[in-house]
Amino acid sequence: MEHGTFVSAFKIYVALLTFKSTSASTSLSKLILISMDGFRYDYLDLVPPNEAEHFRYMIKNGVKAKSIMNVFPTATYPNHYTMITGLYPESHGIVHNLFLDTHWNEYFVYDDRRDNVDPFWYDVGAEPIYVTNKKAGGSSGSVVWPAGIGEVKGIKPDRLVPDANSFTEMNSTERVDTLIKWFTDKNNPINLGLLYFLEPDETAHASGAGSKNVTDLIKGDLNGALGYLFQRLKENNLFDEMNIILTADHGFVNYTKDKAVLLNNYLNSSWYKTGAEDFRKNGNRISVNIFPEDGQEENILKALRNVKYLKVYKKGDSDLVSLHYNSSDRIAPVVITGSEEGVTIYPTEADRDFHTTGLVGVHGYNPHLVPDMRPFFVAMGPTFKKDYVSEHFNSVDIYPLMCSILGIEPAPNNGSFGNVKGILREKSITDKLSVTGITFLVIVGLSVTLAGIYAICVCHNARNNRRFMLHGNNRRSGVVTSLRSPTHHLLNSDDEDDEF
Repeated sequence: MEHGTFVSAFKIYVALLTFKSTSASTSLSKLILISMDGFRYDYLDLVPPNEAEHFRYMIKNGVKAKSIMNVFPTATYPNHYTMITGLYPESHGIVHNLFLDTHWNEYFVYDDRRDNVDPFWYDVGAEPIYVTNKKAGGSSGSVVWPAGIGEVKGIKPDRLVPDANSFTEMNSTERVDTLIKWFTDKNNPINLGLLYFLEPDETAHASGAGSKNVTDLIKGDLNGALGYLFQRLKENNLFDEMNIILTADHGFVNYTKDKAVLLNNYLNSSWYKTGAEDFRKNGNRISVNIFPEDGQEENILKALRNVKYLKVYKKGDSDLVSLHYNSSDRIAPVVITGSEEGVTIYPTEADRDFHTTGLVGVHGYNPHLVPDMRPFFVAMGPTFKKDYVSEHFNSVDIYPLMCSILGIEPAPNNGSFGNVKGILREKSITDKLSVTGITFLVIVGLSVTLAGIYAICVCHNARNNRRFMLHGNNRRSGVVTSLRSPTHHLLNSDDEDDEF
């Protein structure tokens, strides 16, 4: 067997691997992760059983968790990035909706379109599910998922809504139709979709947690969006094979004016800055990162530690370590939040009065201190059990759960598949293992075949070399043939070629 034969065999091997890669997105399981922002864990209990039928359908035909233990701070951007990375904010780097990177002295602003896509903020070690899926041969699409459209490890979602962020004006029908279009694309269909709805968050901010406006929205617009998704999946023969996870980033409580903490009553404004560019205009109001100026940290701690309604954390203390909100340069030396629900934090009384006009519902507290910060979780599809209620688990567990559903290897994460394994059908877990095993055997078989071809090539080359040594001339030209060809053979190696 000559060099050309080996190259041909090698090309066949590569083609087989390429075929495996390009066909992976169609062979991998299909999954949609949906977030309805601010959907508290008990909101569905506030809706009569005979209403919101599409939510009820999911629960009856799938699983429902009692609640999800989300991450501190219970704000939109850190929790959405946790869901798709399985990491706590201290590890994935999106530590709040507004924060300061002290190393570069740069501010992240959640509603800045540039900051939604800039790898500087996201590519700090985390691996979002769309990257993991792509590495396994899949294809992903993101319909305005917060903190889920940036390029990480050189990879971004295959499909995106152009120039969009989480506040992009798209009605629910447009969002669903966009996702379905990507799943049914003939050339490059996605197998993973991220779908975000801004409600009921905005309604709860304006009218209160669990208000009639919120429950009416759930029964109407959000139930309708879910029903429309089911309809479009059925129309495209995707319903029976689609796994759907429906969850949220945080819950809600109501603001209490008497619990507002005014920092100018305790601190000189020259002593500190916060994680916002301008604390008065765009600051975080429920949990605040306090960056002391030189020599002021102890003064700040002393002044704030006995303030009513305020929980004060010092970086490095066990409280922040246990919250997994400690080991990042983007987290301040002092972190403050309300010690109970309803507390807000403002620089001055004037700021409080200005910012609370029309504000009723709030979020951002430690979910261990304020249980109503926890969101809901329901899921349905061929891999999930039916009519099953699970104990609460952690939002960091959603990433390894998705990896198991998709049949792909998760990146290092803070979640535990053991916490969520019980909500899956046992057969589906076995099926994934079988597919993985078959894939492994195919790769091993191809590798053995290539190794055999290699060995045959070596043997044939050796025999040809012996013939050259015995006969030593080219009969057509009469020219003596050298044992070292001027063109280096693929399987030969010279000493000088070993130096790189």
